[in-house]
Amino acid sequence: MSFLQPLLLIALPLALLPVIIHLIHLHRRRAVRWAATMFLRAAQRMNQGLSKLRQYLILALRVLALAALILMAGRPLAGGLLGLTGGAPDTVLLLIDRSASMEQQNLATGLSKRATGLSNLANAIDEAYGSRSRLVLIDSATLTTQSLENAAALRALPSLGGTATSTDVPALLQTALDHITTNQTGRTDLWLLSDLRQNDWDAAGGRWETLRAAFSSLQGLRFHLLSYPEPAQNNLALRIDRVTRRATSGGNAELLLDLRLTRPEGPPASPLDVPLRITLNGTSSTLNLNLKEKELVLQGHSLPLDQTAKTGWGQIDLPADTNPADNRAAFVFGEPAPLRSVLITSDEDVARPLKAALTARLDPSRTYTSEVLPPERAAEIDWENTALIVWHATIPKPTDLLHSQLTAHTTAGRALLFLPPDSPDTTPFAGLSWQTPVTSSPNALPRPEWWRTDSDLLANTQAGTALPVGDLTLLKHTPIAGTGVTLARLPENVPLMMRSAQENAPNVWFLGTLPGPAASSLARDGVVQFALLHRALEAGSTALGNARSRDAGSTALAPDPSAWTAANADAEPGLTAAERALRTGVFRLGEPGPTAQWTALNRPTLEDQTATLSRAAVEELFAGLDTRYIEDTIDDSRSLASEIWRTFLLLMATALLLEALLCLPSAKRPAPASSHAAMA
Repeated sequence: MSFLQPLLLIALPLALLPVIIHLIHLHRRRAVRWAATMFLRAAQRMNQGLSKLRQYLILALRVLALAALILMAGRPLAGGLLGLTGGAPDTVLLLIDRSASMEQQNLATGLSKRATGLSNLANAIDEAYGSRSRLVLIDSATLTTQSLENAAALRALPSLGGTATSTDVPALLQTALDHITTNQTGRTDLWLLSDLRQNDWDAAGGRWETLRAAFSSLQGLRFHLLSYPEPAQNNLALRIDRVTRRATSGGNAELLLDLRLTRPEGPPASPLDVPLRITLNGTSSTLNLNLKEKELVLQGHSLPLDQTAKTGWGQIDLPADTNPADNRAAFVFGEPAPLRSVLITSDEDVARPLKAALTARLDPSRTYTSEVLPPERAAEIDWENTALIVWHATIPKPTDLLHSQLTAHTTAGRALLFLPPDSPDTTPFAGLSWQTPVTSSPNALPRPEWWRTDSDLLANTQAGTALPVGDLTLLKHTPIAGTGVTLARLPENVPLMMRSAQENAPNVWFLGTLPGPAASSLARDGVVQFALLHRALEAGSTALGNARSRDAGSTALAPDPSAWTAANADAEPGLTAAERALRTGVFRLGEPGPTAQWTALNRPTLEDQTATLSRAAVEELFAGLDTRYIEDTIDDSRSLASEIWRTFLLLMATALLLEALLCLPSAKRPAPASSHAAMA
């Protein structure tokens, strides 16, 4: 609870006036002993306990009435949703989720979760804090801090528009923690606006324990979570899984598209006709699909292509629905880049199964090459044309040239998979490092007890079949330390595979075991090894050639976003180049022609996962922290903060009424008939 007129609260000691008057009244009388009152005093002692209790209640109600009057004059603010206490803090940190799922709209008002949350935050903060606190904004898309003059700026700030990105809530909280500790912000309120998507919160990751411990050490810190977990109704999502250009008979060409159309989980839905608008190099056509189940996968849809068009772009659009952020998918095409990989290892038992898997032709129309180099020859890597590097050697020190080259390789979007060396040290890369190797007993070989099936290298197949990760047996494994996204873990929460959580290293993985027979059954079983290697190779290949596909993000068009030109003429003209990199679209670097480089930006695959965290799960993540949970909906127009002076007015009236009832004199009892007779 806070107050619009906090200065009036200095009058609260006046509530003790009834007590002071009562004490003064007691000392005004002078006691005179009189023998005739002996029997009256004896009778008075019999009722003294009840009389004193009555007097104390009357006194307490008078004090309560005065206190309620003073608090009412201070114009208190509170509400079942807000629950602020302690007045205005020194600093208010606003952490805003700008992921694609936050664009879910109320079709009646046209307002999204993001816009509704920003408006409610602006009203609540303005009413509760006014201009008495410093406002600092951190948004999920850029993870940069920005000072605000007032809360009203939240409603119209261009840098808070919708995006096609995902949110990393632990990274968002880490940015806030760094700001608090660096700037010594004093008493701080931290507001987090989110839709509680599980993929954004990474509740199973290893970063939450560290964050809780760091926040617990700070004094005067309060968390307010404003959530919009309401699921989308009647929403369709579109994704392009694959784009392939191939020559056909007669000297012509065609473009083959793999499309995926989904709708939310729920009761069985009736078949739905969905018209798709397909734009290819500026020319539009319509494709009608019939969605009967929750998902429709259309593979190999053919679009005729001019044989002279070696590169180009396109996009597919859905009709408007609840969430416009997942209604568009962009694509580019060009000459396919060779799927080239390099293995850095001196162990033939490790190199042999890895090379065999990486050179297997998953796509007959593409070229697969793999080279094995010992660690001392790692400088010979063809960095610009290598999609995947498998590193089975000691991690280079941060001061080494190889470390800088590997960093540049991953920053460009190419893939890097680390395997544990025989004698690992604790040198980190992209926030991850190795721990001490563990050799298991042959009679108790551990197996993975959990792995991520919704996305990344161990995800289920397109048919929905899970990879047999749980069937793997490990004779030797090396646990992974650091901040990252856990993809598989052993019993007792030991990470077996992790992906870096750093934005400039999107395709960096650590796998805590080797394929050789002395370490695991990875090579013997083969399916899991083949799937994860080819998925890593495919992820790295998207950063090669002149046609690339990337997830939308602040670094998607690095290092100079302004050098890129939007291919679509109806792209939002008012956005800065950096903000355009956060939306779905196609961008060209260079003049149109065969030498131009094309990049298609789309929302991350994780944004199609609609599962949300429960309130119990959120409370567990913030266990031990001063946290207030506020659940709102986009249909609710109530303010988060409201004046509650009427409550104190009712409290004062109730106290005065009870005080008046207690002050009423007791009813006189009629004298018994025997007494009248005796008197006569």
